[in-house]
Amino acid sequence: MSSATTEDVKEIATAQAKEHLRRFLESNSLLELPRSTVPRLSILLVLYNRAELTLACLRSIQPRLAEIGAEVILVDNASRDETGTLLDRLSGAQVIRNRDNRGFPVAVNQAAEAATGEFLLLLNNDTEVLGDSLGIALRFLEANPDVGAVGGRILLLDGTLQEAGCTFWRDGHAFQYGRGDDPTAAEYQFQRDVDYCSAAFLMTRRALFTQMGGLDTAFSPGYFEDSDYCIRLWRAGWRVVYLPEVAILHYENASAASSQDSRALYQRNLPYFTQKHADWLAHQCPFGTPPWLMRGSHDERFCVLYLPKQTNGQTPEWSRVVHELRSRNCFVTVYPIDVGSAVVPPPLPSVEEGKGGPRLPADVEVLPGGSLDSLPRFLAERRYYYDGMLASDREILAQLEQWLRQDEQTR
Repeated sequence: MSSATTEDVKEIATAQAKEHLRRFLESNSLLELPRSTVPRLSILLVLYNRAELTLACLRSIQPRLAEIGAEVILVDNASRDETGTLLDRLSGAQVIRNRDNRGFPVAVNQAAEAATGEFLLLLNNDTEVLGDSLGIALRFLEANPDVGAVGGRILLLDGTLQEAGCTFWRDGHAFQYGRGDDPTAAEYQFQRDVDYCSAAFLMTRRALFTQMGGLDTAFSPGYFEDSDYCIRLWRAGWRVVYLPEVAILHYENASAASSQDSRALYQRNLPYFTQKHADWLAHQCPFGTPPWLMRGSHDERFCVLYLPKQTNGQTPEWSRVVHELRSRNCFVTVYPIDVGSAVVPPPLPSVEEGKGGPRLPADVEVLPGGSLDSLPRFLAERRYYYDGMLASDREILAQLEQWLRQDEQTR
């Protein structure tokens, strides 16, 4: 989508949001945000203008607050629009009003100091949280004590991906995996460790956030503070995990004065970031590395491409193979092959073996697959990614062996 079209979409979304804000303010009603007396989750929002987007964000999380046991803490960085009026019309939220714009990292740390939940969610006010994303992220952190933070799919207003987890090149620049792609594509539907997830939606542990010193305010007013926090988690032995079931809609850069100002802040903070993490970045992939090789953060597992035969009905064989590989701590990509046709088959869902049967592990990549004729192209695209390949069908094995011979001859 062109930049002009993207701006048109933003203008339409802004006009709709402003109309909803106008109706809400004229109604003289309150927006009630249920607050748990002993919250599990503290949701932190930093505001600087864009009251219409803040209202949409709060309405998106309102229905889930009671069931997950949450509190909402808002820090207003001296907004000059209707934000102050909107905040007066909230019930149940804790509001902190700064006399000047103290920047994003400082304001987040303020909100975290006021929080009482076991977990914190850094959430941008220009987002809308989709489905049960709050509950999914919270339950995952509760069930995985070695994970320091989680994020998910970030969708732009035009329906494309902003990112499905992020990785850093060796030079310190960030790579947003999947930018501009279809958010429902199979390669974004499996759980994986990543270098960082954006603070547009970043859930972490409050005790850990405090222990790590919160966000580094040297990055104020913004840029790199969220990625810096995630890298510090990695360096301290914690994991950062991308959860595909978590999804938000993101306006993106709603509070930025201009794209020029955003670029200036990025360039200002890049040298500090690269100097601070020079030793860590030295182990990152160089610029231009294929995305398949760098989409996970320092995953040293043995990578296996499993090529089962595509059939009309689901068979338990490939599911058993996948579970066996995962039990040996392998990363697995499942790429089913339709032996009888050159037409690419429909996506093979990662479903249960049978009713009540075991599901595939969440970190297994299940691709739509292809035909025998399309297999060489897929293997070429992901050359050097897999440590091993596995198949049992004779025709698939023959095609695989032929490609390996040809690939060896061309090296």
